Amino acid sequence: MVIKEPLGTVVSIVPYNFPMLLAGWQAAAALAAGNAIIIKPSELTSLTLLMWMKAFDHLPAGLVQVLTGGAQTGARLVEDPQTHAIAFTGSVPAAQAVAKAAAERFKPTLIEASGNDAFIVMPSADIDTAARGAAFAAFLNCGQVCTSAERFYVHEDIYDSFVNRLAELARELRIGSGLGKVDIGPMASKRELERFERVVARAVEQGAEVVTGGKRPSQLSKGWFYEPTVLKVTHDMDVMHSECFGPLAPISKVKSLDEAISKANDSQLGLGANIYTNDLEESFRAVNEIETGIVWVNTPLNDNDAIPFGGRKFTGSGRELGTEGLEQFRRSKMVMIAPHAEADPEWFPYPDADAFDV
Repeated sequence: MVIKEPLGTVVSIVPYNFPMLLAGWQAAAALAAGNAIIIKPSELTSLTLLMWMKAFDHLPAGLVQVLTGGAQTGARLVEDPQTHAIAFTGSVPAAQAVAKAAAERFKPTLIEASGNDAFIVMPSADIDTAARGAAFAAFLNCGQVCTSAERFYVHEDIYDSFVNRLAELARELRIGSGLGKVDIGPMASKRELERFERVVARAVEQGAEVVTGGKRPSQLSKGWFYEPTVLKVTHDMDVMHSECFGPLAPISKVKSLDEAISKANDSQLGLGANIYTNDLEESFRAVNEIETGIVWVNTPLNDNDAIPFGGRKFTGSGRELGTEGLEQFRRSKMVMIAPHAEADPEWFPYPDADAFDV
């Protein structure tokens, strides 16, 4: 028979953008598999997870812990011989460092390291619905989502109509602190805002056309706000080949689904991808040919606890959610039991009849 055993103590290193969601996914699976878990939050959201620990007060002391700190704290947790598995969400360079350190002790790793998801729109799609889905996929949480749509490939027959409609929707989004009726809040930090401004500036430098946005909102002089931005771009620009992680929709024109899929696959990252089409054949071509761990057809950014979440290529390895997510935090043990002890015919000495004559 096969029995399932917990790994021991799991280290969960989570980013600032969804601190409770990602820690919750990992804590649920780790605890269900019989492990303890230590969560290392981003320095930007430490208080959030420290307050969240009240939810675990009914569990044995120490079963769920939070340890705050920076990169050095995370490194010590990964390297410590008394931790037994690592779940990490963050940048590719940081993920590579985590994976290398864990490999020194053969610790299992769950790695989710960035995405730059493609969003394909074909002529059969309803333009308004596709544009609304695109606005949600690009601008949710100020674009600070690993599965944000960050590269748009729109068929030439509907390109202008789609760009204009998405720009209209972007201009309608309400920006603010979240204390009033708003759709878009600030970016996570001054550092992130300034990094994102450099991304947009580089795109413009390379020839991108700003359709709307492209600057901080004039009515908000304080805080780390940035207008939802729509750019007309070409696939060769830098913005189409790295994670921008901000409220940006760079849109490139394509002539066919073949071209769209080829360009969607022209990436070192492979978390998710989207396609809007009412053509079933196009849908299944995208599902089967796009090189990502997730494909959304006409429904961007949805999750389901019953099915696995994760990516390919430099996005990382392992899966969260579903049965695969549970298996991430336990090991299988092979067990063989004889009903009673007796000599086995395979034991020594081997029968003479089985030997070769010499």
